[in-house]
Amino acid sequence: MGSTVEREATRLLSDLNAAGGYPLALVCTAEGLLVASAGERARTEMMAILTSLFDDIATRAVRDLGLRTVAELSLSSPGFGSFVVRPLDPEVDPRLFLVVQVPSGRTWRRNTGAAARELLLLLRPLLGPKAKPP
Repeated sequence: MGSTVEREATRLLSDLNAAGGYPLALVCTAEGLLVASAGERARTEMMAILTSLFDDIATRAVRDLGLRTVAELSLSSPGFGSFVVRPLDPEVDPRLFLVVQVPSGRTWRRNTGAAARELLLLLRPLLGPKAKPP
């Protein structure tokens, strides 16, 4: 990824953190590979790795609970608040996720929605279409 795109993605993530008072925001692949991040560095890799579980959890929710789709996951912990994992666009490859650590009592949907749209506009030219099954 070009350094200009990486800088702009990092700026967008920093703006998201400032708007919501979040300590950490990142973009990573479905495999947990970090694309860009802003904020607290200590948990960045753990958050990226956590994202690799999204497809397993979403598949089970659809299969076992009869949900049609899973738009985002929110995992809560008393010490850390919520970890929100939101896919940017399921139709691109590699599949990218916005991950945000949200302190208890803070909202995130509007902020992450706006940030996800901006990040996707920035990153989409670098992504290809999702491969169709044979």
